[in-house]
Amino acid sequence: MNGKLIQRHFLLELFFSTIVSTLILLGILLYGNLIKHDESLFQAISVSSSSFFYLCSLLIPYALSYALPFGFVLSLLFCYGKWSSSNQILALRSLGQGIFAWGKPGFILSLFISLCSLSILLEFGPRNRAEFDQEKSRVAWSNINNLVQQQNEIHFDLGGETKGVGVLANFSSVTEKPIQRIALCVGHSEKDYWYNVRITLLSNKNELLRIINSRIVHVQKSSNGAQLHLQLNKVDFESPVDDEGNIFVSFEKWDQPLVLDLTKTSTEVNLKRIGFIQLLKESISNTVQSEKAKVLIHKNLALGCSPFFLCAILLPLSIAKGRKESMANLSIGIFISVCYYASSSFFEEFAFSQGKALLLWLPNVFCFVFGILMLLRFDYPNR
Repeated sequence: MNGKLIQRHFLLELFFSTIVSTLILLGILLYGNLIKHDESLFQAISVSSSSFFYLCSLLIPYALSYALPFGFVLSLLFCYGKWSSSNQILALRSLGQGIFAWGKPGFILSLFISLCSLSILLEFGPRNRAEFDQEKSRVAWSNINNLVQQQNEIHFDLGGETKGVGVLANFSSVTEKPIQRIALCVGHSEKDYWYNVRITLLSNKNELLRIINSRIVHVQKSSNGAQLHLQLNKVDFESPVDDEGNIFVSFEKWDQPLVLDLTKTSTEVNLKRIGFIQLLKESISNTVQSEKAKVLIHKNLALGCSPFFLCAILLPLSIAKGRKESMANLSIGIFISVCYYASSSFFEEFAFSQGKALLLWLPNVFCFVFGILMLLRFDYPNR
């Protein structure tokens, strides 16, 4: 009997089974993520169907990062359990082929799945999530009136804005303390007008600096959609009670429109939304996030390699029991896999507290050591 032909048959059947199980899990995980962001998706539908489908597509890599390795695990348990219960494994053993021979397709495919998982976890997943957040923000701001009605208060971080532009060009003279961000609250809106608007100026310590109330605000977006221009009318300007005393001034119109940048993002880097190269640079930097970046790199590397390490322990486990106990093998294998992925969250928190990112590899080491022992024991039970 041609051993290579049998291995090729096993590999193809395992491969197609992995595709089917991954697609099923992908659909379940994707649905869960879509429900989680249902408001943004409904807003995208109101803008255009292309925006809706684009947002959905950006969630696929994130869902696939979990669906692919777990789909492979389920397929491995199912296929080898089926081959064992139908006596195909017994026939191969009677021909002198050990577990390292007919288990080779599982290890080959596990390496391929691990490489795919690594690329998704380290690069495509984070970048697509970052693009999803940006696209969600663009969709929300495209219908500004709905946004201000849904949220009680909208915050704008001025970040590195200078006194000559944007908000600071209008308000830098009204307070000696630096303005870090503003909070915007709108009573109700109609087309290009907002009514009963409250603008709160805050310092970097969330200290209340000034309050501006405007009964009528004319709203316009810039031609590129990146800025919002607010013309304040019927304005009441006041300051909180402090050492300077309470100030209250009313006037008909603010002389210049208030300019808000809709595309400005937080100055702090979100480590879960950047690619591998940038994450690696953060890990070797002297910033406060360097240790967190190291832990995140090791976590993604360990999870990405999980199909290979889980294969070592699940392959002999899937055929360890008798013919009538194949479902028990499948249940035990699923339980071990769930425990493995659940333990990654525990070790992540422990790695942060102890500052030792290598702790995240302990589940992989456990699977590999015990897997090799089970593989050897399967072929050499008396040794």
